[in-house]
Amino acid sequence: MRPPARVVALALVLACARPAVADEAPALDAKAIDAAVEAALKAFDAPGAAVVVVRDDKIVHLKGYGVRKLGGDAPVTPDTVFPIASCTKPFTAALLAQLVGEGKLKWDDKVADHLDTFRLSDPLADREVTFRDLLSHRTGMPRHDLLWVAFTGDTPDLIRRWGRAKSSTSFRSTWEYSNVPFTTAGYVAGKLNGTDWATAVKARLFDPLGMPSTTATAKAGQAAKDHATPHYRGFDRSIKPVAWDDIDHAGGAGCINSTARDMAQWLRAQLAGGGLGETPVISKAALREAHTPQMIVKAEGPFAVYFPPKASAFVNYGLGWFVHDYRGHVCVSHGGTLTGFRAQCMMIPAKKVGVFVTCNLRPSLVTEAVAKTVLDRALGLPEEDWVTFSTQALALQELNVASARAKRDRERKADTKPSLPPEKYAGRYAEKAYGTAAVTEAGGKLTLTWGRLTFRLDHYHYDTFTAVPVGPPDEVVSFDRSILEARFRLGSNGAVEGVTFLDQDFRREAGKR
Repeated sequence: MRPPARVVALALVLACARPAVADEAPALDAKAIDAAVEAALKAFDAPGAAVVVVRDDKIVHLKGYGVRKLGGDAPVTPDTVFPIASCTKPFTAALLAQLVGEGKLKWDDKVADHLDTFRLSDPLADREVTFRDLLSHRTGMPRHDLLWVAFTGDTPDLIRRWGRAKSSTSFRSTWEYSNVPFTTAGYVAGKLNGTDWATAVKARLFDPLGMPSTTATAKAGQAAKDHATPHYRGFDRSIKPVAWDDIDHAGGAGCINSTARDMAQWLRAQLAGGGLGETPVISKAALREAHTPQMIVKAEGPFAVYFPPKASAFVNYGLGWFVHDYRGHVCVSHGGTLTGFRAQCMMIPAKKVGVFVTCNLRPSLVTEAVAKTVLDRALGLPEEDWVTFSTQALALQELNVASARAKRDRERKADTKPSLPPEKYAGRYAEKAYGTAAVTEAGGKLTLTWGRLTFRLDHYHYDTFTAVPVGPPDEVVSFDRSILEARFRLGSNGAVEGVTFLDQDFRREAGKR
């Protein structure tokens, strides 16, 4: 009998792991960490960051840097509250691990047996999808993030709409990062707890682990007296404060707020096998499964920045965690991104060392540069200049955006015009998952409204229009690197029958404008 693929993947990672350079862990130089953080903040013009390092069940570094808001003087402290974004996912996996340990759930239970409204558009996935599939990103479904970012604020509605949307790959064939599976898993965990996800994660994890400043809603995070302000770096290189993302309906995918001090408790528990001291919080067996590779990850696209070849030969995903090698050591990690925040958590379980870094600027790679620098020093590895690597990686990302725009400009067919007068495109267009998009005409100009967003439609060529996000300002601030189109389709009678928008095919509703 052949061993499961995830067991083989773990064996490959372990086989490639090499011993640390030094037999004894080198002492961490606080001044060296300070210098690394200050260099990263300067390189990215970031307002502030917070760092905690845990080793051998002790906090060996805990400090805030910079300011909570650009232009202000309130400093970031170890107790400044930041959203940790997708670093929430391991908490949701831990919540399910508790339920597994209590016999209330199995990793391989079918999701529909616990949530009868959960359906997927692919028949095989719909019939077979399990919680292991949800937590390892192997449902065959892509992100469809704009459903929760801009369309619906209701968790059950979000789960239903995401499930009705188009799949991108065949079930269990490919690892593809997606958020709503963790929303779904968290929603089920809340139901099994007799509450909701936010209440369950507080009662089952934050409180037992001694994390008093950690919360699970945007309102609670902003209510903290000492909380960070998010900042967004525009494509024009401007850096401005922005509003907190209000995405409580996404729940277990990315809604936790915490501090460096509280996250030390999380690192300690993870490195100690699921508890603090004599207090077990997560069963060791269930936690071990979460740290075990389930799917092979191809470190391509944006993930190539996080897992460069010089640091990681293999990358896998466990249950809510990336499981990979970091310069010869097995590492368990996760990052997180919201409109104005970044976070990064990295642990080397065999060495009982972990680091958490958070920053109030996006896009930036402050958190990755600092976390890797800290691990290098904690493990006694040859020094790498992760700040320079990260700034160059971000510059390349910006160059790719500019290149894509230039390519699109070159491909535009000059001297073309729409097939029909502007008013003929006005109407209501529907899609089974994405709901209704309304196109209106005024003064010969077209506007498209979908969910909370409004787009100005600028003619590109033929019946294709550039969809330029114009409002609300707080909702569209981070669309400045996006290229969005509305491509109208004409039927055999010459009338508009649909529009392709957000890569979804909307059909015109008969008789409605």
